[in-house]
Amino acid sequence: MPRIKIIVEYDGTEYSGWQLQKKGKTIQGEIESALKTIYKKRIAVTASGRTDAGVHARNQVAHFDLRDFDESVNITDALFKLKKSLNGLVKKDIVIKKLELCHAEFHARFDARSRIYRYFITQIPTSVNRNFSWYISYPLNFTLMQEAADELLNLKDFNSFCKTGSSNKTTLCSVKKSQWFKQADMWVYEIEANRFLYGMVRAIMGTLVALGQGKLRYEQFLEIIDPGYSGSISFLAPARGLFLEKINY
Repeated sequence: MPRIKIIVEYDGTEYSGWQLQKKGKTIQGEIESALKTIYKKRIAVTASGRTDAGVHARNQVAHFDLRDFDESVNITDALFKLKKSLNGLVKKDIVIKKLELCHAEFHARFDARSRIYRYFITQIPTSVNRNFSWYISYPLNFTLMQEAADELLNLKDFNSFCKTGSSNKTTLCSVKKSQWFKQADMWVYEIEANRFLYGMVRAIMGTLVALGQGKLRYEQFLEIIDPGYSGSISFLAPARGLFLEKINY
């Protein structure tokens, strides 16, 4: 029974996130529906982690098992045809970038060593990128926002940046990278960590922007990241500017 690793790119604008839900269109649902059309039965697809409603991905990683696979068929040819078939069945805002045979013990979620997210901010009105960035017209202090971003490298407990209703058993995370940089007309925030909590990146981004705008003082930011902080998330960036960029294994 071959286990297949799949790399997916998607525009999450019209979706209720990655994970299957009772109501709402999801990325997982679209891919599993396409697989069911091909194989006439449900094939479960397991991702490296879920993305929230409206969040995009350039390189989401998942896996699934091909039960009852005809071992006399060349696997390379079979995967080439399967990739073509899947891309013909899923919506145009989803692209199967790669299918490859992986070892039977590979797990897209549990084997991941780190995930990289990027958030895009534009301060120039845009129509083309309106669904892929957060347009902010007011000035932002990116120097101060970088100082705050540096503080996250030493933070262990991200409870302050976890949305209520999360099923996470622990709020401990290890952040390896937290930085701002300019890319063409966009300001980009990149964060890499071993794991992310429900709504964590959007909460961090909303807080950093509030700081950069002057709505939040630096002393207040330090209070928010203090281990003893018990308040709730006050700032949440819109989903449209957030991309899951890469999974490292």
